[in-house]
Amino acid sequence: SDKRKLVFSFLSFLYDELNCDELDSDAKESLEVALQCLSSVFNVSIHSPHDRNELFTTPALMQIFKDNSKHEEKLISPEDKQKSETLKCEGNDLMKVECYQDAVNKYTEAIALDPSNAVFYSNRAAAYSKLNQHKNAIIDCESALSIDGNYSKAHGRMGLAFTELKEYDCAIKAYERALQLEPNNESYKNNLQVAQELYTKPPQTAPPGLGGMDLNALGGAAGLGNVINNPNFLTMASKLMSNPEVMNAFGSAMQGSTEGGAPNVNNLLQMGQRLVEQMERDDPESVANLREQFRAGGASNAGQGEANMPGFSPPQNPSNNQDGPQGDNQ
Repeated sequence: SDKRKLVFSFLSFLYDELNCDELDSDAKESLEVALQCLSSVFNVSIHSPHDRNELFTTPALMQIFKDNSKHEEKLISPEDKQKSETLKCEGNDLMKVECYQDAVNKYTEAIALDPSNAVFYSNRAAAYSKLNQHKNAIIDCESALSIDGNYSKAHGRMGLAFTELKEYDCAIKAYERALQLEPNNESYKNNLQVAQELYTKPPQTAPPGLGGMDLNALGGAAGLGNVINNPNFLTMASKLMSNPEVMNAFGSAMQGSTEGGAPNVNNLLQMGQRLVEQMERDDPESVANLREQFRAGGASNAGQGEANMPGFSPPQNPSNNQDGPQGDNQ
């Protein structure tokens, strides 16, 4: 039957792989088990002369796959290619105005028309990262790299997603590969350094303050003032405070923060913690960058009683700095 012919072709492919030099002993042992199981389930043997005469087909399974892949590429009409490029550009515009889910939808439409374009998958990965859907971002990066293994931005975006998932060893490998392809890319260098530091850093409990930010290390109120007065921080905070639910919660906390006219510091700190957590959900990359600046400010100004906080700049990662929020246009 056709099913047994298909199984025979697949067994032949596995047998060829078993006899190649690319696999180690453990992998070959696993392949042998797979061969035995499939042969037993479908009652097909590549060593049986009868089965070879009855079930052997040409071309080989891998060649059929390659030929079919080429055929699919040829089926993409010039009109579909042009329309997919238009959809990509629309997705890029949506990224600029932070409509990330709509951007995902546009990139998905582009992929449906032209699944052979690695940029579409990479751009959708950037949008997924903005939505904190980092596993989906990794899947799209892998799809982009299956089309173009030397696509450095896909490696970089994969590194970002792995970093957000705290899989720092995988992030390091992704950034190292991105740097092999773009040795002078400062963004990849910085991200690799951060991933390496996080990978080797022992787990620590969060220091006192807001969201793991040590206010004491900044020289107290003076250091905090440097951050609060930063224009980029104010922009991020204003977005948060425009949320009615946040404002209601803040008002409730303020009403309960005084007892007989005396401020209740614990209530205020708890509210601050909640604000930081909300900010981290809305814009985790900016908060992570801010947290690093707190640490850097405390380290560089230890013993001086006052921190000279550097300007608040966007985090160094491929999805924001290298490619821009609009995605790739190539």
